Formats: sequence, C-alpha cells, structure tokens
Amino acid sequence: MSPPCITTVRHPQIDFAMDSLAHLTAPDARQSFIKLPWWRRFDFRIAAILVGTSSVIIVLVGLFAYQSIVNTRLDLFEKRLRMIAVTLSETINTDELASVPASADQHTPVIASLWRRLKNIADAEPGIESIYILQATETPGKLRFLLDASKVSRIAQTGELYDATELPFMLQGFERVSVEDRVYGDDFGQTQSSYAPLKTSDGRVIGIIGVDVLALRLAEIRWQVVRFCAAVFGIAFIAVLVITMVVRRQVRQPLARVLEAASAIAAGKLDTRLHAPSRDEFGLLADEFDTMASHLRDRERLRETFGLYVSRELASALMKDGKLPALGGVECVATVIFCDLGNYTRISEAFSPQEVISLINEYLAAMCTIIEAHRGCLLDFTGDGIIAGFGLPLPDPDHAHNAVQCAIKMRQRLTQLNGEWEARGLAARWQVIGVDRIEARMGIHTGPLVAGNIGSSSRMKYCVMGDTVNIAARLEEMNKDFNSTILLSDQVKIRVPSAMTDTFADYGVVNIRGRVQAVGAYSV
Repeated sequence: MSPPCITTVRHPQIDFAMDSLAHLTAPDARQSFIKLPWWRRFDFRIAAILVGTSSVIIVLVGLFAYQSIVNTRLDLFEKRLRMIAVTLSETINTDELASVPASADQHTPVIASLWRRLKNIADAEPGIESIYILQATETPGKLRFLLDASKVSRIAQTGELYDATELPFMLQGFERVSVEDRVYGDDFGQTQSSYAPLKTSDGRVIGIIGVDVLALRLAEIRWQVVRFCAAVFGIAFIAVLVITMVVRRQVRQPLARVLEAASAIAAGKLDTRLHAPSRDEFGLLADEFDTMASHLRDRERLRETFGLYVSRELASALMKDGKLPALGGVECVATVIFCDLGNYTRISEAFSPQEVISLINEYLAAMCTIIEAHRGCLLDFTGDGIIAGFGLPLPDPDHAHNAVQCAIKMRQRLTQLNGEWEARGLAARWQVIGVDRIEARMGIHTGPLVAGNIGSSSRMKYCVMGDTVNIAARLEEMNKDFNSTILLSDQVKIRVPSAMTDTFADYGVVNIRGRVQAVGAYSV
C-alpha cells in the first residue's frame, strides 16, 4: 500500500454553542436558589423596593394627612370657640350687668343668676372647661373677675384681679372677637381660649366674656387623628405587604423554573422545556428559552455526530473557542504513527464485505481506545490502516514516549484479539488460506509538520502535512524488510527514556524511498 504524505479528516462547518456539553454537570437549581444570599435574590430586591417605596409614600402621605386633618379639626374647633363666645356675648343683658356696682360679689342677684346660667352651659358642653367675665381696671393689663363658671379648675372669686399683660388675645377681646392661636398656661391650667367684647346698648364695652378649653382636649383631638391615621395607614401597609408577597411569588416562581431548567440544560438534559402557559413577559421568556434549548439540542446532536468522525481531542480543540474553524495551519513538532494490517487483502477474500466491515470495526474500536488513552489524536482511517498524531492539536511534551507506549499496547491488544477470534472460530477462515494470525505493522516518526484546515470556507479538511508524515508511512512499509512490527526513527528514540530504548533493536541508518536523507531505524 502506497501511503500518502497528506492525511486528512473531514468535518462539517458547524457553529457549536458549547464545548462538550454532555459531559458537564451542574448543581441542583433549587439548592442554588436556596443558597443564594437573600440580598442578591431578585425577588427579594423587588419586594424590598416595593415595600420601601410604599413605606416612604405611606409615611409622607400619613404626615401630610395627619397635619391636614389636625389643622382642619383645630380650625373647626377654633371657629366653634369663636361662635360660642359671640353667642354668649349676645345673650347676656349687658345693660343690666353694667348697673352692677364695683363692690358687688358673687352673691349679688344679677351675678349669681348669670353664673348659674353660664355654669349650666359649661356643664352641658363637654369640651368647655370654664366661662368667665372679666372687666378692665384703671391699671393697663390688669383685669378683675366679675364671675367664673368653671368645672374643675380653680374658680376665681368676684373682684379677683388677673394679670393679662402677656395675653394679647385676651386684651384684644375688648375690641373684637379673638381666639388664641396656641395653648397658654396660668394658675387655672393649660388652656386655649376665645374672647368676645360685652357691649351695652349704647356701644360701651363693659368687659369681655371668655371661654376656656383645656389643653388635654386639644391633645385628645390630635390623638384621635393619630389613631385614625395609624389605623388607615396600617391597613394600607398590610395591603402593600400582601400585594408585595403576591408580586414576589409571581416573580420568584417563574425565575426558579427558569433557573432549574437552565441548570438541567447545563447538565446536558437538552430535552428540558418550560412550556409556560402565561402570555406575559415570563411567558415570552419561556418560549425563547424553549427555542434556545431546541437549537442547543440540535447542535449537540451535530457535535456528537461530528465526534464520531474525529477524535475527542480534535473535536474539543476545534470547538473550544465557539468559533467556526478557519482555513490555515500551525507548525509544530509532533509524532505520527502509521499502522496497517498485514495480509489484509488475502483475509478479505475469506469473508463477505459485511463480515469484513464487522471485523475491521472490532479491530479499529480496540485500537482507537488505546490511542485516546495515550493522549493521541486519531487523524484518519485508511481502510484497515490508522493514522494517529501525538502532540497535536494540543501540545504534549511527552508525545514521542506516549506514541511508543501506544504502539506497544496496540500490538498487545491485537494479540488478545487474535486469541478471541481463535476462540470464536474466525481465525480458521484465514488460517486455511495460509495466514496464521493477523498482525499489524506500525511506523513512528517525530518531526516538524503543519496541522490545520485546508479547503474552502464551505468545505474544509483538518490535515497534517510535511516530511514527518511521509517518513512515518515509509517506516511502516519497511517492517516487511526487517520482519518487525514496530519500526521507529532515531528522532523518536532520542525523545523516550533510556530505560525503554535499551530494548530497541538497532537497524542502523536506512534510506527512505523518495527521500535523499537517510534516518536511523529501530524496532521495538
């Protein structure tokens, strides 16, 4: 058999999505989801954003509502105080009151009658603490009590003086109706008051009538508003939490399903599908995911099919960067083995074509396993022949040593196969034609060569080219001359350990057909 100087391996031009996907493993998706820190989980961040934003809005709206309601309630309260003061001033007989002498006391009939009437009004109004009448004195800012109809606070006596120099609203009451804008404190307690002038029929001001409300009453109004706002916005906050949990669940479940499906895809389960029934964004995502999975499954099938035609190392090297193979080659120093069966033509005569294929496949399967176990790259099958490279496409500093060990193991395995074929009765069919056993001849050479792709952008071949390939092929042929089975060159010998070379048979320098320069030859 005349060996070629160029060996090739055909492969399809495929855009591979991932490298050796079927051999990858991935952690369980549910465990990954559980172990993910809570601050990195998307559903928690969505929930935190919703709760945080809603809480800020609720607080701001609550403060605004509280202030608005309190101001409205207090404004209504002040208007009511003003109305009470005005109404009372209009119902008092000021002309009769003006006739009361300055020396009168609380037992004076006019004062006593008016006190009872005002006391009944104060008792009937739960919000009113006291109703009183003050008159001006000759001293500015100093007033005197004409009467004081109070519930529980200290009751002023008729004629008792009162210092109003720091109470501008009280003094304004001699001119017009006024209501204090805040709480004032004195010996009678913390109160907020309204005042109205008491005028006689001729327009003369004889005093003011005051209406007091305790500060506790105002505080109660504020607390009522606080409780109301707290209840309303507490319910709103709970509603936000419920809505957030529902939203979080609606986000978390689809994400968990996508993560679980992605982990299954990464583990090589390319038939995994989501089949989401929803028609929202997650439904669209699931549809695109299923489409992607279908494409990955198709590409993986192509990759697996491609792997049947080339060695695993070569397939991985071609696919490792995920790009289409490009034309061109790389020069490197590597070792090449040419292996061919002896008497193959005569043996083929004893079998049908189908039987020949079965026999050769059994032999090639055993040899390929050994080649791959020694980091070899299967380059080509030439009928019954095998061409393998070591140190390519991936570098291997021990390529020569691995190649020699591989050749020895291949010879040993072929001896075992002969025993198996003998036991099965197959050997008898070639023994009757004078072939005692099937033997393989192997030639091994180490040297520079070019490994790469040749052809066109639509069809290309991976091949090794160079004088190294030709020498290995010629050495395989020369086994016939030396009655050997493994013949290697001196370039291989110098690269293997001396412990192994001590057993080599030295045939000296031999001429290679078609080549001027001779090489040293050794058999194993």
